[in-house]
Amino acid sequence: MRNYYFYDRLDSTMNEYMRLKEIDNQALCVCANTQNDGIGRHDHIWLSPPGGLWFTFDLELNQNIPSFALYAGFCVHKCLESLFSPLKGRLLIKWTNDIILDNRKLGGILCRYQSAKKTYTIGIGLNTNNEIPQELGKFGAISLASVLGFPVSNHWLCKNLIYSLESHCQTDLEDYSYLTYCNNHLFGKEKLALFETGGLHLKAEIMSIDPSGALLIRKDMGEFTNLHTGSILEILN
Repeated sequence: MRNYYFYDRLDSTMNEYMRLKEIDNQALCVCANTQNDGIGRHDHIWLSPPGGLWFTFDLELNQNIPSFALYAGFCVHKCLESLFSPLKGRLLIKWTNDIILDNRKLGGILCRYQSAKKTYTIGIGLNTNNEIPQELGKFGAISLASVLGFPVSNHWLCKNLIYSLESHCQTDLEDYSYLTYCNNHLFGKEKLALFETGGLHLKAEIMSIDPSGALLIRKDMGEFTNLHTGSILEILN
């Protein structure tokens, strides 16, 4: 049983989720039409224009899995392709936590594990019916409605996405088959990219995702290494 809270405007769905969790012990989902102070990775600002789908929910899990953000990306990718046939073959998963449509950012995912409660708190933001500001995303951005030609029900899509994470959890997390799926739909594969990791920038070729969820890259001298944290800033070729 999950309780859903829908708002027109919030500071952030993650903050409201934490406030509500103090008084509601059920599984929760907090969804907003827009956020004033959306929270992204490393506490970066998450731009959340009116009309998009911005929500936070929880998922019980007995262990912290380093590649869980990729599992979430797998579920979101698979759900969107199953719901909207025009998206098939056009969606990619950007390591570690973005969904890319036609080489532009459709959405992002933020996952935090609370070991004391054995629970993941998951924030998902998708450009659905919102207009796209010029500054939204380093890779540019794109909305579902602009591709599909019609507005999307955010409440309906929110519930379908949560169901996707819940329904795949028992099997795909156990055998890590989601990593194979992510590799098959990996954004920037075999392309030269600019990365940020540990405050440093480096250029390398994107190769694949390894069994731990790290990104295997090849540097300019042919050296292979794994990135466990960081971001892809730009595709260079």
